[in-house]
Amino acid sequence: MEIFAYIFYIGVINIVFTSGWKLLATMVGSLLKDVGVNKDNTFLVFKTVGYYILVSLAALVTAQHMETTYKLAAMAYAFTGTFVIYATIASNLERNRWRAVMNFERKRIQVMRYDGYLLMACIVLFIATILQPQIADLAPHRWLLETIDSIYNTIFLKWVIGFFAFFYMLNIIFRGIKFSDEVFAMLFNRKRPGSDNNDNSGTEYADYEEIIDDDSRLPK
Repeated sequence: MEIFAYIFYIGVINIVFTSGWKLLATMVGSLLKDVGVNKDNTFLVFKTVGYYILVSLAALVTAQHMETTYKLAAMAYAFTGTFVIYATIASNLERNRWRAVMNFERKRIQVMRYDGYLLMACIVLFIATILQPQIADLAPHRWLLETIDSIYNTIFLKWVIGFFAFFYMLNIIFRGIKFSDEVFAMLFNRKRPGSDNNDNSGTEYADYEEIIDDDSRLPK
């Protein structure tokens, strides 16, 4: 189905761009650190700009799909794209938060307090862009999409990127099914299987929040 091919291609964009952006951020961050620039501020700037570019690219691709199909299918692309962006960024932010907590990176954890606002801003940007593609229809973004296509169509890299993009697609579909089940459970007041075992599920999350909020448990 076209919708699966769309999710797969968003996965290609995410994998290629994120890999290149992390490499660039690491190199530039090291150079800036050598001249005395705070690495946590550099991390925040690169993270924000990186998500802006990623969301803009995904929104442009989504808008292109919406323009070439009928109204109902266009709405499906819009809802699917919004969920894909939410699931992608939310999982990335959560993984980064846990990594910072486990490594006791106190300053970076404090910076990550604003991740919720960053996630909401990304969703707003995505929706605004699919409604008005001119927002992101810029020469640098078009160049990036063309470059990503060129990298993906390289013989060896096509298989490697396609492998990871396939599992990205499966992960997004799984998250969508799980989210739908939670929505139906809430709407119909249906008790999900294993809910009796979830009484202690909040303990782990509470401990996680305690680590973030309690600076005394982190090295100064």
